[in-house]
Amino acid sequence: MPFDDEEFAHRREALGACTEVVPLRQATMDALAVLGIAKAYHLAPLTRDPRVGRIITNIGLPWVWEKQYRARLHLIDPIPGIALERLEPVYWPDELPKAKLDLKQRRYLAIAAQYGLGRGIGVACFGPDGRSGFLGAVLPPKGDPPELKIMQRVYAVGQASFQVYCRIIKNARQLPALSNRELEVLHWIGRGKSNSVIADILGISPSSVDVYVRRIFAKLDVTDRTTASIKAVSLGLMVTGDYERFVRETIGRSDMQGDPLG
Repeated sequence: MPFDDEEFAHRREALGACTEVVPLRQATMDALAVLGIAKAYHLAPLTRDPRVGRIITNIGLPWVWEKQYRARLHLIDPIPGIALERLEPVYWPDELPKAKLDLKQRRYLAIAAQYGLGRGIGVACFGPDGRSGFLGAVLPPKGDPPELKIMQRVYAVGQASFQVYCRIIKNARQLPALSNRELEVLHWIGRGKSNSVIADILGISPSSVDVYVRRIFAKLDVTDRTTASIKAVSLGLMVTGDYERFVRETIGRSDMQGDPLG
């Protein structure tokens, strides 16, 4: 796929000027858009033990997939771990060592494909103080394997974005250690849902939601839902509705232009 090297360099450089997480996510997608990529997800921290609570930022992918990923799919997703071992971008599914994947991991790849994550480029990202994260840049469902140049550019975007992210978080404050379920409840708090509605959405009891909300407030050091939402956005724990609209518009433009990688 041909792309404008000068425009890519300009957009990659713009990453370094970001001082807040939400503009950084937008700048990251702006850079990936030059490569024909309109959907992605970020994970942090990236550890060998997937049970460690991870912040997931979903950009343009179905909420149903995100919900299932937070609940259980993160436990069997093999891509971040393989990217961490290789220390270089990995093109899934072709470059995954199929002989080493167990049945649950193969099942994850099949489920992910159903939600539009059948192909992509995974990058393990590294920052100061031993921090690590993951960028999953999702490719259109059909097309040739990405050229080496595309792989290298995605890797460059991932590293630059994560290092700026680490700088922003360090300048703000240490990230609170929220569990996957707490992050999921926080997502719906940010969308103005009541505890009873959140309970219905997640299929848990209202009393359980009450417990999660109290834990979230304690970990964020806040006393109300509005302040919790504002603080969560500033720390990159969730994205805003305005940013989600930007993502939908970006995907719409990409769809109208056809498959840029096909």
